[in-house]
Amino acid sequence: MNLLRTRIIAGLAVLLLPVAGIGMAGAARAEVPEPATTEPAPPEPAPIEPVPAEQAASTPAALYAEGAYAEAVAAALARGDAHGDAGMDALAARALLAQARLAPRGERAGLVGRALEAARRAVARDPQHLEGNLQLALALGYQGRAMGNLAAHQRGLAEEARAAIDTALAVAPDNPWAQALLGSWHVEIVTGAGPLLAATLYGASLDEGLKAFRTAEAHPEVSLLVLHQMALHLLSYDSRSFARQAERMLMAARARNAGTHFERHMARQADRLLRALRSGSHAMLAREIERERLSF
Repeated sequence: MNLLRTRIIAGLAVLLLPVAGIGMAGAARAEVPEPATTEPAPPEPAPIEPVPAEQAASTPAALYAEGAYAEAVAAALARGDAHGDAGMDALAARALLAQARLAPRGERAGLVGRALEAARRAVARDPQHLEGNLQLALALGYQGRAMGNLAAHQRGLAEEARAAIDTALAVAPDNPWAQALLGSWHVEIVTGAGPLLAATLYGASLDEGLKAFRTAEAHPEVSLLVLHQMALHLLSYDSRSFARQAERMLMAARARNAGTHFERHMARQADRLLRALRSGSHAMLAREIERERLSF
């Protein structure tokens, strides 16, 4: 029982969105149904290249939007230190996580460690800061994957992540990012432990996870990043039962504006996942989920 509990808790450290990987438990056991629609998938877009720093605007937010992540981090941290601005620390954490998602594997752990430091600094400046808590939860998810399950459990990363999610929800109950993170928490525990132990040990349930996902999906400002990652969670849990819901989310993601360099990159990933889902091939879908999971 202790070993199982350890595995369950440690598994939470890798549940978190936009850039963390997704478990393969469901994808490995479920079959993909026949394609839900005959609409052809779009051609894959050409790769999106970052705008050189000298061409990007000078504000940290503009630098981030254009994909000049290192410059965005430096500018945001400088302003955060100068003005005690939690928002700048949170922006630095977001830029570092985006940079980690796109960086060579050997560089990712260091970037995530810096993102975690920036997010914790944001929350230390303002414990109720919404973006700071969201970025803290996301950074902890990355850190858990980098450290491994046992070390993540021993460091209490899963508990810290849930506390950050709860704070974000207390500040903004309908925020789609916070709701999606909550849904991921429930779905991942049920995936790792099964319904009975998940309910007994943590009060987690698939129904609560799906409820949070529905709240996030229905929000008028839900981003393509959230839609893509919720679809990925559902397909990983049970690709047969949730194929139609996942396809709906991916179609909605396709319709969302991709205003930043990172969003354009992730839109391409959502299109790849949609093509794999519509292929009707379990092997193709499983490979695509695994490719996403190994992106960090």
